[in-house]
Amino acid sequence: MSTSAQYKKIVETMTDALNKHNIDEFLTHYGDNCEVIRDGQCVIRSKDEFKKYAEERFSNPDAKANLVEFLPSESDDRIRFIVEHKDKKRYEQTCVFSKEGKVVQVHLKSLNNN
Repeated sequence: MSTSAQYKKIVETMTDALNKHNIDEFLTHYGDNCEVIRDGQCVIRSKDEFKKYAEERFSNPDAKANLVEFLPSESDDRIRFIVEHKDKKRYEQTCVFSKEGKVVQVHLKSLNNN
């Protein structure tokens, strides 16, 4: 069974892959039916949709992110953290993991007031 330390390592690896624009490494950590929920609205419903989004995002050379801090989590199948993008937008992000250790759901909450 995966632990919080393993989930932190996965998030760090995904952030590194994003910063290097390595889409294949980035996507290896996501399940086929992953969902992305931004500010309460489901915006991505599969790994294929997520790949299209990631390809567009990674095509921008300024697409970078910085892990600000890990936060306490209410369940052992997820990890919470704050991430800041190069444009200074911050998000509280929660990744929910399957028993196999793949991200199956991502919750993004904007921390910016604009």
